[in-house]
Amino acid sequence: MSSQKDIQAGGDVAGGNIDKSQSYHIHLPANGHVSLLQPFLDIMAKIESGNSIDIENELDDIEHYSKHHRSDNRGLEKKLEDSGRHYMVDDAVRYKTKASQFILKNQDKPALLYLIGRILSRIKITYDSLIVPLIQADASIEIIEANIFKEVVTPIQNTLVGTPLSYNDDCVVHLMYFLAGNCHICWDKKC
Repeated sequence: MSSQKDIQAGGDVAGGNIDKSQSYHIHLPANGHVSLLQPFLDIMAKIESGNSIDIENELDDIEHYSKHHRSDNRGLEKKLEDSGRHYMVDDAVRYKTKASQFILKNQDKPALLYLIGRILSRIKITYDSLIVPLIQADASIEIIEANIFKEVVTPIQNTLVGTPLSYNDDCVVHLMYFLAGNCHICWDKKC
């Protein structure tokens, strides 16, 4: 056993042997989406160690998305009916309610609120950039719905693997209807 005291290193220092013969490569998921697990774990570690955390932007996002945004004050039901999706009304209202209750129930959990804020932002940005152009181009309901799941729901749900939100496969769908119910997204050209 050896000991070291008051050393200065200009290179590697280890408590054992250093093996530089191996290389490590970090690969992102094939879909290109980075997981939200690590930021969540980082926040949890800071909270558990008593450090302060700065997630005000994400909390501001939740507050923003919880309020009605546009002058289009149609309710969720009316938006769905106006866009030919009357068959989705019951489920959509239930999903929106579940999302609202989940957010309210977890007001005292900043790490979870951070995740929710990130998800709401990603849904909104992705929806606006990939789904709204289809709506504006008068794409069919089938094409729009397929793209919502392909481009919005599935990729965002994949970023939640390992987080407390990954247990519920409908989490992103619930939050999407939460956004729609608060006039942030819709399925027709009226908003």
